[in-house]
Amino acid sequence: MIVDFFKTRERFDFFPHPYDIGNLFGPWKRNADSHFLLKLYKLDAGKYAEYYAYHLNHTIKNRVAGEEEFFRQLWHLTETRISYLQSKNPHGSDHEQNLIRIEKLKQFQGFLNGIDKWNARPAALVIEEKDLIIQKHLNEIGKLKQQVAELTQYEVKQKISIEDEHLPTLVDLLQQMRNLKLPSGRLLLRCDHKITYAKIIAKFFSHGEKDIPVETARNYFVEKEGDIPTKGTFIYPAQQLFKIVSIK
Repeated sequence: MIVDFFKTRERFDFFPHPYDIGNLFGPWKRNADSHFLLKLYKLDAGKYAEYYAYHLNHTIKNRVAGEEEFFRQLWHLTETRISYLQSKNPHGSDHEQNLIRIEKLKQFQGFLNGIDKWNARPAALVIEEKDLIIQKHLNEIGKLKQQVAELTQYEVKQKISIEDEHLPTLVDLLQQMRNLKLPSGRLLLRCDHKITYAKIIAKFFSHGEKDIPVETARNYFVEKEGDIPTKGTFIYPAQQLFKIVSIK
């Protein structure tokens, strides 16, 4: 019987466990299922796992049933109690309380959903849940495919090849461009992150028919003291072959 699944409070036990069900004057075993739900209504959702485990341990310890059967009985109890409360007169004085209890029962069912490793709930419900999960994954896959398609349009089939040993020359030109000013006095190019220029080089250029690692390009865009980098790769005057000048 389902009443055997719950740990009841001993008669006149003044210091019961918080999850024992029943009252001071007796366990009222015949109504143990209702007492189980009465205590459930008062619990926060964060306590559901402890409450479930406490009575499950009692059930297993006393060889009443295994965990799967315990789970099935709890699911059936909450499902039938929800149906009962929903069938009550909506104009009755206890209608508001019934709505609160229905919400708590559904919240507890949500907890049970998360631990149902046997698919013990009604088959239609399990199938519906799995269909929703599959549809969610399909939607996510669709979004990812769209993102990939949008990103692919910015990919290049062939990188711009830099003449061998002239990577520093290209970097020098980019560094000049970073400092170019318009007649208004504002910078032509604005970017707070130097790594952006390094990524442009790595993504769109090759050097000596080889890809350029981002870190290799990044070493050219470091802090300087005057014209001398404090770290990274130095561009020698012999590699600075061009000078960008404004048209007067």
